[in-house]
Amino acid sequence: MDEKLKQASEKYSLGCTCSQAVFCAYAKELGLEEETAYRLMEGFGEGCGGMQEMCGALAACAAIIGFYCSDGDLENGDSKDFTYQKMRQVEEMFKQEYGGVTCREILHGECPKQFQCGMKVKDAILIIEYVLGDVRTERESDE
Repeated sequence: MDEKLKQASEKYSLGCTCSQAVFCAYAKELGLEEETAYRLMEGFGEGCGGMQEMCGALAACAAIIGFYCSDGDLENGDSKDFTYQKMRQVEEMFKQEYGGVTCREILHGECPKQFQCGMKVKDAILIIEYVLGDVRTERESDE
């Protein structure tokens, strides 16, 4: 986890969006090239394209939680309830810490500024690690 925190903080300090910083810290683990991870998350920054909707760090959490919790079964989708339960847990923790899940709520109506959300990036990593618990280990042993 310490390495992910370090990677995410470095990416954010270099100008990545909150979503890119969080997701890129997991790129290798997800089997993605860092450039691909960066590109995938670019539109989620500043509350999805600068619209101050869902926090970009939280959007990255959703992608990571989905990866680890989904069974990948395109026909049945039996894992959705589990994935949604884990994502609701993430959202609740984010709400408790920041008073909401949208950029607008978290920043109290202020427009996002560069380097303003470093703590949210770190907390997103901590929340992911907490919520996933043993899910990643179980998934990896099944493969």
